[in-house]
Amino acid sequence: MMQKNTIGSVFIIIVLLLFSCSKKETTPTPPPPPPPPTEENLVFSIDPDPGSGNAIANAENYAFTVKVSSKMPSLGVKLDLATKKESDNTSVDSKSIESSTADIPVTTGKLVVGTVYIVKVTVTSKSKSTNSAIKEFKVARKS
Repeated sequence: MMQKNTIGSVFIIIVLLLFSCSKKETTPTPPPPPPPPTEENLVFSIDPDPGSGNAIANAENYAFTVKVSSKMPSLGVKLDLATKKESDNTSVDSKSIESSTADIPVTTGKLVVGTVYIVKVTVTSKSKSTNSAIKEFKVARKS
């Protein structure tokens, strides 16, 4: 009878050892997705800088360069240019340009001698439409 108890005890111990030694499979928690890249607020300048006075056009059009100094958005930018007469706010010219370069050459519409114009430049990110910057300046044709 002692042998039956010993064999039974050994059997129980072996079964318990087998269950205690088995590995439990766990699925690793996947790492969280990386946060979406943040886009810098657009910053640009106009070259030549028109300053606070009137820019002077020596020809029938005024040529300048929009220089994006912030990091360029991944899809580039859209530049909207609107030229209006200061006296009655009538539109002379408007155009849209898409670019992925930091320096964007632009030319206004035809300017008449003796008239002051307001030029509005709006630069908007193509990947994030709420990211935009606006500058306005006045220009007059000299001759």
